Amino acid sequence: MVSEDGAEGGAVGGPESPAVPRAGAAAVRRRSAWLPALVAAVVVAAVFAASGIIRGTYPFGSLSRSTNDLGTQYIPFFAHLWDVLHGQAQGDLLFNWQSAFGVGFLADLGVDLGSPLSLLVGLFPRDQIDLAVYVITTLKLSLAAAAMAATLMKMRPGPRWVAAMLGVSYGVCGWALDDGSYVPMWLDGLIALPMFFLVAEWSLRRTNRLLSVLVVGLFWLSNFYTAYMATIAGGIYLLARLLTSDLSWSLRLRAVVRHGVSFVLGMALVAPILLPIITANDAATPSPSGIFHASAVDLFLSRLLPLSEGVGRTASLYVGTAALLLALTLPFNKFVPWLTRTVWVITTVLVALSFRWAPTQEFWHAFDTPNGSQYREAFVLCGLLVAAAWVSVSHKLPGPIALLGGGALLALIAVLADGSPLLTDQWLTVLIVAAAVTLVAFGTIWTLRRIPGTRRAKWPVAAAFALVLAVVAVETTWTAVVTDEARSKILGASAAPWDDKQTARYDAIRDAGDWPTYRTEPGTSITPNDPMLLGGQGAGLYSSLLPFSTNQLLTALGFGWSGYGRASRTLDNPVTDAIFSVGARMRLINDGAPQITKTQAPPLVTIHSRLPAASADTDVNAPNAYTTQERLLGSAVYEVPEYKGTRFATGDVKLVARCMPGSSAYLFMPRVGGRARLAGGQWHELSSTRRPGINTSSAMIGLGAVPKSGVVLIEVNFGDAPQGIPPRNAIGCLDDQALAKAVRRLRAGGATDVQASGHAIHATLRPGSTGWAVVAVPKISGWTCSVDGGKAAVPRNFGGLIAVPVTGTAKRVDCTFVPPGLRRGLAIGAAAAAITLGLVLIGAARRRRQRPAS
Repeated sequence: MVSEDGAEGGAVGGPESPAVPRAGAAAVRRRSAWLPALVAAVVVAAVFAASGIIRGTYPFGSLSRSTNDLGTQYIPFFAHLWDVLHGQAQGDLLFNWQSAFGVGFLADLGVDLGSPLSLLVGLFPRDQIDLAVYVITTLKLSLAAAAMAATLMKMRPGPRWVAAMLGVSYGVCGWALDDGSYVPMWLDGLIALPMFFLVAEWSLRRTNRLLSVLVVGLFWLSNFYTAYMATIAGGIYLLARLLTSDLSWSLRLRAVVRHGVSFVLGMALVAPILLPIITANDAATPSPSGIFHASAVDLFLSRLLPLSEGVGRTASLYVGTAALLLALTLPFNKFVPWLTRTVWVITTVLVALSFRWAPTQEFWHAFDTPNGSQYREAFVLCGLLVAAAWVSVSHKLPGPIALLGGGALLALIAVLADGSPLLTDQWLTVLIVAAAVTLVAFGTIWTLRRIPGTRRAKWPVAAAFALVLAVVAVETTWTAVVTDEARSKILGASAAPWDDKQTARYDAIRDAGDWPTYRTEPGTSITPNDPMLLGGQGAGLYSSLLPFSTNQLLTALGFGWSGYGRASRTLDNPVTDAIFSVGARMRLINDGAPQITKTQAPPLVTIHSRLPAASADTDVNAPNAYTTQERLLGSAVYEVPEYKGTRFATGDVKLVARCMPGSSAYLFMPRVGGRARLAGGQWHELSSTRRPGINTSSAMIGLGAVPKSGVVLIEVNFGDAPQGIPPRNAIGCLDDQALAKAVRRLRAGGATDVQASGHAIHATLRPGSTGWAVVAVPKISGWTCSVDGGKAAVPRNFGGLIAVPVTGTAKRVDCTFVPPGLRRGLAIGAAAAAITLGLVLIGAARRRRQRPAS
């Protein structure tokens, strides 16, 4: 083991020393690396758990930790993965029958559940999905801390206790606590960053070629988004190491090539996942790009300090006072060669400045400025700050001048950040105490190392380590508590943990279901992803990869959405239920109790004599959802009357029309929010709230029966909701008897038997079926269909649904879904695997030839 002062000599250490260590020395070095990693992992897990205990959040208290998308998107996806792993899902890894009436799943799997750690969800009971996600989140934080501690020891030998402390600082950095803790897949990037630093070290040392490729592939598989950012950071790290190395320029160039080849092959290995993701992203519902505004300097600097919170608005840069202070000693540490100091200081400053310039911000986010949190790459700077701290201490612990210089820079940051609204109470007290303890601890060790007789004393080092680590643990725990409390006031919890009510709903849907005879619609009352969370097969899906064609189909039929169109919502309407073969529907009554309603639904595959004609109404501001429903149903069931509208001084609107008495009145005003009712009747909410037509869109609502007078008097109350002009085709009156007749016709002529497997559907047709076999599934890229086992072809479009031409002799229709890009990805992955294996074998043969000579 190296001394606690660290190793001397070398610009950065490591790559310029080609000597191969003896087996005993290698074993000692491995132990030196793994011990700090283990300590860092355990402390980070303890900090994260302690913050939850203090806050009283799940699983330690009654407060939900399902902040924002954690509850509405990620936990339902984990629930669906549980169902797939246990053979209880409708679908498989390629296709999801339960959401959006049928949608590809492989791309969503790669984006949200790509990490191998996601498979751990299968070890928990299904009603403990929230606990499973919490454990996986904690494990990822711990692994990130361990990876950083081990990488630092590989980067350059140094004091193990400092490596452990810096690992902790990274594992619960501000980005991990404020941004990553409720977006589990982003935490894969937190682990990837130090691992990509390690790949750079292997490239410098010309070792572990196969492992380098596998590491790159693993983390690009886990989450390509943050892996992209970590890849850039890994390149920056390699550049800094090369500039401070004493390797020849030819060896530096070879290291760059080796590093590049490792990343190209690693990414190519996971092309079977990456290409479907890219293809699905191109076909996904677009969302408007955000507009980047650099935060004020005081706000930016305040996020380096403890007890600050500004999720989504500023970069979460906090790495703990001790780690920040050690990083700030680097410019003043005379034991670090001047070139090394210069390169690392400039590198860190330039990366920080890149967070404040729009073009570089776009580059960090793959040239797509997010409309949510705009500093998703902040973990990169956290990692570089920790690496800079290690560069300073690993050469030799900073002396008094360096410690005072770092303290002065820390004080300057505090002065410049003072007054930031992102700093909470007691931040200055915590900063002063943590900085003082760090200065005293490091100063004491530095002094003792220069007193004869105490140079080899171990207890001062142990005491200093315990003291500094305790301060780091307390400070980061306190910061985690403050961060979660402040963030909850901004974002709030989107869903409660699984409870008895959820179990009752889940059981009710399972009891009512008979897939694929008909669909059981769970609604979207809890989350947009209720079909995955609770079971059933419905319209709901919240995913950044929701196909745009599906969004257009559902919107045209009167469905609502949120999340810029990426979260489709249910529509409680008997016509669309008939179109999509919904035979059972769950509604929540009496404080969330489930109520199941069953109806006679057509089969999932029906026969239509011709394709629907294009709508004559092309006015996007006045969509005629009633006509669109009729075209897909194949029967006229609505009366769409002209109406007269009156707007009052309050902004409210009264609409008057005439319809057949006894018919059911509906209202479709997608671009407004508020509520509506038939005169004197019950109010019904228009679901659009924020920025109608952009962020949200209201679903069609049923208002009740038309009175005997035939006068349809509708009152629309906007309240504080956005106001708009009612569209021309806002009112529709449904003839329930005509609908019942249409359903009987579809049932009488539809498929006699429908079977659905993981990503295929098979229908047995009635003798003499002629026209178009229409599958009540949105037509998205990837579907091919065949008739009676014939040649498979891309199906036709039946108003957005799958359609297959059939003649009177057709007996069977089979349709199969293969994610676009999968076959190409498999070919690329196989080629990358062959090339990687070839390079490994060539390297092994070369080493065998060189061994006799040496």
